Amino acid sequence: VMALCRRISDLYALALLTVYALFLPLGGYERMMEGKYRAFLLLSLGYVLAMTALGAWKAVRWREPMCLAALAYLVLTALSAALSPYGTAVLLGGTRRDGLLTAALYAAVFLLLARHLRPDCWLLYAAAASAALCDLLVLVQLTGRNPLWLYPAGLNYFDGDVAYSGFYAGAAGNIDFTAFLLALCAAAMAAALVRGWSKWLLAPLALTVWTLWQLRVAAALLGLAVTAVLGLPLLFPRRRRAMWALTLLLTAAALALIWFFPGDGGTLSELHRLLHGEVDLTFGSSRLLIWRSLLPLIAERPLLGGGCGTLYLRDVPPFYWQRGGETTYFAVTSAHNEYLGVLVDQGALALLAFLALLALALWRAYRHAESDRCAVAGAALLCYAVTAFFSVACCITGVYLWLLLAMLAPKEK
Repeated sequence: VMALCRRISDLYALALLTVYALFLPLGGYERMMEGKYRAFLLLSLGYVLAMTALGAWKAVRWREPMCLAALAYLVLTALSAALSPYGTAVLLGGTRRDGLLTAALYAAVFLLLARHLRPDCWLLYAAAASAALCDLLVLVQLTGRNPLWLYPAGLNYFDGDVAYSGFYAGAAGNIDFTAFLLALCAAAMAAALVRGWSKWLLAPLALTVWTLWQLRVAAALLGLAVTAVLGLPLLFPRRRRAMWALTLLLTAAALALIWFFPGDGGTLSELHRLLHGEVDLTFGSSRLLIWRSLLPLIAERPLLGGGCGTLYLRDVPPFYWQRGGETTYFAVTSAHNEYLGVLVDQGALALLAFLALLALALWRAYRHAESDRCAVAGAALLCYAVTAFFSVACCITGVYLWLLLAMLAPKEK
């Protein structure tokens, strides 16, 4: 039975990294979120039910610290939902489907995979192949073509923020989601190459980095940059002290560069102005404005939040973008920061459990960095942790966090 549970877990992880990652629903980008959510439910519910039928829960290490943190997160999220003033809206959440059902599936999938999944190099090779296919799709779309008819008739990538809100490309829909996933895969591939894995990863890595550069999603590029610096002790554990010293040196150099270099109006320019005490709430595509507008909501329900996936019901003032002298307003349906989103929706207690789980996983990655698999999964998780500070939580990207956490959970000797 244990062997069968492991095989099913391997197949589920493989499906997430290939079939789910590349899944394109009928209706194209207009139906991407709903289509991905249904695929997530089909895969994850099927996996949990199959494992339950095999009695896989009996083998779960309930007292292991990462499992305890995941259970605490789930219990506190459920308590927040039960006490939410928004009733059944907490079950599915808003348009991004980030409600209680999704959170419960995340935790269940993690607990089962933490015990039964055996991370191996072939999972990364499968992810690299998926990333390469997504890269090719994005690069074709950036020429103005509409392959697979993902855009509405007569439109293409460059109609973003003109004919429709946002920019869309790749197999994840919104370019923020696509770049997020590509950055995770790039971090893992780069770590694997440093640790001496197959040189065949060079081609998909180069293609992925080029695609990320063409998309110019600042959060994903920042995530990779920070991972490249903070990940040095993870990748070179035999020279850990020297790598930590180099990390501190590079961090100081980066801060000095931002301090003295005014930039050209992009993200670096915004960071430069922030370091000099000049705060503009439109920085980061108005993320500062969104974050400030959420502070009163945190004060209203600090411990348990308003209930997962209910931010869109809490009368948050709209944020705005200014382009060409015109101001465009958008409704706030997400915190645009996964940690702040947990704090607002599920409360400070659930956020502490979530951060504890993330910290335990990263601690294990650094502690067992001699293991190639820990180093590779740890690099991807570090990239996720940084990029999530500027991202929108949803099942398109969120399920991969719990997959990485499960890969770093303690295994049998």
